[in-house]
Amino acid sequence: MKFGGTSVGSAETIGRITDLVVLEKDKKVVVVSAMSEVTDMLVSIAKKVSDLPTALVELECERFYLEFFSKHKSAAKGVIKDKRVLKRVLKKIDELSNELRITLLGVGYLGDLSLKSLDYVLSFGERVSVLIVAGALESKGMKTKALTGYEAGIVTDSNFGCARPIYARMSDTVGSALMPLLDKGILPVVAGFVAADENARITTMGRGGSDYTASLLGRFLEVDEVQIWTDVDGILSADPKVVDSVQLISKISYVEAMDLAHFGAKVIHSKMIEPAMDADIPVRIKNSFNPEGGGTLIVREQEKIERVIKAVAIETDVDILNLKGVGMAETPNIAGKLFNLLGVNNINIAMISGSSESNLSFVISNDDLTCAVELINENFVGNGIRKLEVLDDVCIITIVGVGMAGTKGIAARIFQTVSDNNVNIIMIAQGSSEVNISFIVKAEDGNRVVQSIHNRFIDNEI
Repeated sequence: MKFGGTSVGSAETIGRITDLVVLEKDKKVVVVSAMSEVTDMLVSIAKKVSDLPTALVELECERFYLEFFSKHKSAAKGVIKDKRVLKRVLKKIDELSNELRITLLGVGYLGDLSLKSLDYVLSFGERVSVLIVAGALESKGMKTKALTGYEAGIVTDSNFGCARPIYARMSDTVGSALMPLLDKGILPVVAGFVAADENARITTMGRGGSDYTASLLGRFLEVDEVQIWTDVDGILSADPKVVDSVQLISKISYVEAMDLAHFGAKVIHSKMIEPAMDADIPVRIKNSFNPEGGGTLIVREQEKIERVIKAVAIETDVDILNLKGVGMAETPNIAGKLFNLLGVNNINIAMISGSSESNLSFVISNDDLTCAVELINENFVGNGIRKLEVLDDVCIITIVGVGMAGTKGIAARIFQTVSDNNVNIIMIAQGSSEVNISFIVKAEDGNRVVQSIHNRFIDNEI
């Protein structure tokens, strides 16, 4: 049972989710995120102190220590009713808050914020929230043990900021860390997002890391189900901010869910699907504010396909990079070298399109644009690539549905719908599985295209 930031955002919401945990009678493991907004606070303060004049560092670190401690102290006092448990939890929160203060002092005095240091700073959000949730459950009569991801057996590589789990190690470590507790009737409450490398140095697993933690633990414990408790009813057929008539998707396949998560649906992160899919474990998305709702069940295959197209997603924070030059056709492995360089710098490529050996286009996140342009200009422009163009103010539209495979003319009907709205398609990509079609249009046209496709293929399927 994984609970996200909004589900543990206050004493009230923590009280609600601990009630849900108590009601679940089967053996279970709980995974929690940092309280809502805390991770952003930690990123902000780490960057701030690294740029401050030395004379101001201590004052700023002290101010943040008091803010951080006060926020978590208030939540703990509001939800932990057992005074003995509360006293113990508050003492530990104060110790961790002070450790955070000292860490920030080091960052500030050195004026250097490495990814390794940032991971250590960010870890405090989950390391404190897990104490509050475990204490709240203990005050309701449950035997609990608060653990970091590493203490629960998650071992990663040393790619700080976006660490990857080492499966070969975890086949032993997860079971040996958690099964003895479960066998004794002790509930493990695990900090999501936070793990450590083989040298026990703290790492974080990037955006969606808490979902990933839950899925990894589920895989290596061979659980019956992974539950992701969030603040929405499940996976919807579109973004409700864009489409008024969205529908809850009650059941969806792993591959469909992965594509939707990758291309804009924010309910889950795409990388959390892989561990569950490897072990064929169902993933259930539930709303902690509406636990009676049916939610969405993610499974390997659906017995019945109710409609050809299941959902349409939009991702707006992207840019297109166009690479041009006859030298590309004459330079062996230039695409491989280019993509390897971007990968080494943690720049993810969302879509690729190449119309010829002398023209290559790909899509990246807005956040990575400056770095990507600098790397390409420095290493390739004038050396195999004649010109680099950036197209901004664009968005990716992705249509997902296993029913599209083998349905004749579906792509033509989708593109005709786009054309009927007098919108031009800039770039197209479709995987060989035929489960999704993605294309790019101008950002100003995105919402209108999503609404039209949803209306034709989901509201009034034809």
